[in-house]
Amino acid sequence: MRRASTFLPVLLTFEPASARLDGWGRLVRLTSGGAELSTATRLVAGEGLLLSFELAGEGFEGVRARVMHVDDDTDGHRLAELAFPDQVQRRRLAKALTDVLAR
Repeated sequence: MRRASTFLPVLLTFEPASARLDGWGRLVRLTSGGAELSTATRLVAGEGLLLSFELAGEGFEGVRARVMHVDDDTDGHRLAELAFPDQVQRRRLAKALTDVLAR
């Protein structure tokens, strides 16, 4: 699995059935299989969300993610561990990360 340290701004969207507003955060760690996200948006372990961000000039819209673990800090921010379950999206991310690391 390829890994790249990043601080990418990311838009968080939720399924319409969840009746949740969009949120923002930043990816502090990104791999093809998942990410670590820092955000003020309330997250719950087990819930799904969609991420939109740009990596090396390539747009990634609606990347499916599952919240695996969340730690809240005293400032009201959360550090969440995310997993990317979609294999096609994982392969696309792996290619983009490989391209970034090859530069």
